[in-house]
Amino acid sequence: MNNDKSENNSLSFIFGELVYFPYYDGLEDAIAFTVSEHQITLRERQLIEALLVGLQPGSGSVEPRKNKLSEEERMQQFGRWLLLQNTGESGLPPADLNLSDDLTKQMVPLLLQGEGLQASYSQLNKLLDSYLEGDVLLVPLEQKEWLILASENSVLGGEDERDKDPSEPVEEVLTAFALGLYELIANEWGGVFHISVNRPFLPAEDLPGALSLLRETLHLGKLFHVSEHIHLPWELRLERLLYSIPDEQRQNFIQQDGINSGLFGDTETLSTLDTFFQLDCNVSETAKRLYIHRNTLIYRLDKIKQETGLDVRTFNDAVLVRLILLLYKVTKSK
Repeated sequence: MNNDKSENNSLSFIFGELVYFPYYDGLEDAIAFTVSEHQITLRERQLIEALLVGLQPGSGSVEPRKNKLSEEERMQQFGRWLLLQNTGESGLPPADLNLSDDLTKQMVPLLLQGEGLQASYSQLNKLLDSYLEGDVLLVPLEQKEWLILASENSVLGGEDERDKDPSEPVEEVLTAFALGLYELIANEWGGVFHISVNRPFLPAEDLPGALSLLRETLHLGKLFHVSEHIHLPWELRLERLLYSIPDEQRQNFIQQDGINSGLFGDTETLSTLDTFFQLDCNVSETAKRLYIHRNTLIYRLDKIKQETGLDVRTFNDAVLVRLILLLYKVTKSK
């Protein structure tokens, strides 16, 4: 054969009995094409080298490979970049991801974590497209974790729609939206999963910070409200404050108060108090939600008063029991 193994200017090289043609795609991947040394002539080798040079990004002869990324690959790269921001890196997303238009308009951020959710990226993306009428980005993060960025209009409606009922708080609209999305996913695949959502924001300004808040919200929600699957940052202000208290101080507060923490280990008591506080200490509504007679609920509340000396039907005692209950949940999880 005419192959010259000593040729220094060649873009290819021979190792063993194979000719290697290295190719760099301009992103993160280095690719090597190989062919048997005995199946290629020097002229053919030079032609292949010339072709690969023309394919290199920036050569102008062929569209760079970055434009051929699928939507899923593009979002996977965006997700990897975003996770790096939470580890101390900084900067803007790679320009070849073509995200500048999406990141410079108001978006509603949602975080979906599905420990038992059996759905592929394409299936979930298709479902979101059917649920939302505007632009939506589905960004894979960790295993079974997705960031969803939905256009503000697709979630809250256009200005004309919002003008019809300007008194309806944005938080209520977002809560209803998250509940609707949860039911849609649950009906499609089932499994255990959680959703957090926050108010519209401009991703270009602080997307890593928004993701961090959503993750913290899911963590606190699953810790303090184990029976719920929709977690909202504006409903977890007290929980966020208590979680920031050092563990030793939380333990001391519970012990110094003198309340028997064993009371909170009873599932029925926990359920009763959680529902009672969730419904603003309304006895009638709590009894309906728990499917028990009103007198049964009063009996349970009297029992709590007898064992703790605190009557949760009064404001001050209700606040104290609420704090102790939340602190107990945090301490128990450690």
